[in-house]
Amino acid sequence: MRAMLPFMTATPESIEQVDAVLAEDGRTVILYGHTADENVTFAASIVLPMKVDDASFLKDEWRTLPNLEWHLR
Repeated sequence: MRAMLPFMTATPESIEQVDAVLAEDGRTVILYGHTADENVTFAASIVLPMKVDDASFLKDEWRTLPNLEWHLR
């Protein structure tokens, strides 16, 4: 029987920490979901209806968004 690779069994439920980054365009928020396995990271993004500057971007507020569509990266 073949061993399963970590990324093959990882699910968004295994995310332990979320880092939010405001992209250069000021309208896209990229979220990185880190798991206990440093080789497995999920990513999600959201496009905002208007531009946000770095000073107004509240990273902590984005970390708890429900219903994100996470993808392995």
